[in-house]
Amino acid sequence: MRIRFTRLRSLSIDEPQPVQKDTGFTLLELLVALTLAAIISLIISQVGTDSQRIYDSTITTVETYQKFRYALNDINENLSKMVPTASLEFYQDQGRSTGYWDDGEELKDQDVGPNLEGGTPNKYDEAATLFERKYNLDEPRPDEPVEHWNDSIYFKAPVEVDGSIRMANVEYFLADPRKLELKRNDGKIPADDELSYSDSRSLVLLKSIRYIDLGLNNYRSTEVRVRKKIVELCSNVTDLRIEYFYDNQFDNKPGGFMSPSVELTPELVVSEDRNLRSRNGTLAKRFLYGGFLSTSRTNARAGIRNLTTGENIPVQFNYSRTKMKFSQLRPGDKMFIWTDGGSSFPSKEFTMLYNQDGRIFLKEAIPSSKWDQDPGGLRYRAAYVPPAFRISVRVLNEKQTEPRTLTMVVRTNG
Repeated sequence: MRIRFTRLRSLSIDEPQPVQKDTGFTLLELLVALTLAAIISLIISQVGTDSQRIYDSTITTVETYQKFRYALNDINENLSKMVPTASLEFYQDQGRSTGYWDDGEELKDQDVGPNLEGGTPNKYDEAATLFERKYNLDEPRPDEPVEHWNDSIYFKAPVEVDGSIRMANVEYFLADPRKLELKRNDGKIPADDELSYSDSRSLVLLKSIRYIDLGLNNYRSTEVRVRKKIVELCSNVTDLRIEYFYDNQFDNKPGGFMSPSVELTPELVVSEDRNLRSRNGTLAKRFLYGGFLSTSRTNARAGIRNLTTGENIPVQFNYSRTKMKFSQLRPGDKMFIWTDGGSSFPSKEFTMLYNQDGRIFLKEAIPSSKWDQDPGGLRYRAAYVPPAFRISVRVLNEKQTEPRTLTMVVRTNG
């Protein structure tokens, strides 16, 4: 057996050792790292700021459109149920017009005078009325127009009031809440004071409801009170524009949405409607033919019985001499015809069968034994509802910036 010996190398303490490499950062490397960290922090901060701004803008937009939706839904809910009426205000019928208002029959308000707070101030509005008006800003902002729409509409409809459905008068209008206590008791600012505002951002869209407070507790009482309730629908509203659909089926002009000023424009619609009127810069359109104060007179003829067939020819009421020709009436609409004392015409309500170029054929017969067929001195009321309205509302966001305008078409039963 062999044994191999290996010689071990001895190390000398004088032999140089290998140099260990430094593992730290140089100053240049540290500066580069800090610069990159700052850039990344700025990017993260900018992304966070942009995200917060987008979030805030989204929330503001959502809130603005929620206000839109609430206000427009309320208008659509009530305006779509608008009913035709020739006796809009509240009155105590004394039987002179068999269910229609006569002068002097207005309900009293706390025994101090007639309750005439809606629509035209201190006037009796027989029918639903649209008021076209604008207001000017005293000191408009650079990004805002000087002139704004300030329409309102006053009509009758079944409305929910405190959990009950009541036939009520409804009015939508713009107002400055800071002036409500300084003006009329119901909060409605008279038309004379609505021609200018100092700041459009202070206006709100209001709904006023007026109804007769009649129930089980007071139905036998001689005191019948008209109650009112005002609801704020939307704040920061700068414009409210209301248009109605109009089409005269007896002319060659196309129908469309219009306001009273458009209907009066000769090149569009040559209107002879006496219910288009102007008062202190406000144009008003009543949805009514004739009326209590109308000077229009016309004639009617009793139905003639065909001796061969035994068929009764419908009663004819003639209004074909004007361009209006009862063009907005539809079969089934009601018409009240009465006399001012010039004949023995049996005043009553009639139902329209059809319209032949302005000659209305009525369903109910006129007893010839009770009428001498004197064509003079007959007056009429025929209320109607337009088939549709177009509502435009301009609203600012909660910061009173970024105006948005939404338009809605409300279809009615007209």
